[in-house]
Amino acid sequence: MSQQQQLQSSALAMQDNMIDELAAGVGRLKHQSQLIGEEGRMHVRLLNEMDVDVERATVAFQEEAKHAERARHQTSVKKLYSIIAGLSLLLLFLLSVGFS
Repeated sequence: MSQQQQLQSSALAMQDNMIDELAAGVGRLKHQSQLIGEEGRMHVRLLNEMDVDVERATVAFQEEAKHAERARHQTSVKKLYSIIAGLSLLLLFLLSVGFS
């Protein structure tokens, strides 16, 4: 075998090794890209679930706000002051009867 053939064989062997290393690197990249894709899909699913939870919480908050508004309208401040005044008068009457 001539020196030129040996150089060609050596160059081909080196190219084969480089191709094998490149193929292994491509395989690792494929695996990593699949993992990243799975993680991305998991994040999308979690975000969708969170969106549903936020929507439920928003609806519940709006219902509670409506309930509080109804309660506020049903109980007027004047009514509360009149109850306080009546109870104060009752307290004074009971105190005067108790000390007599």
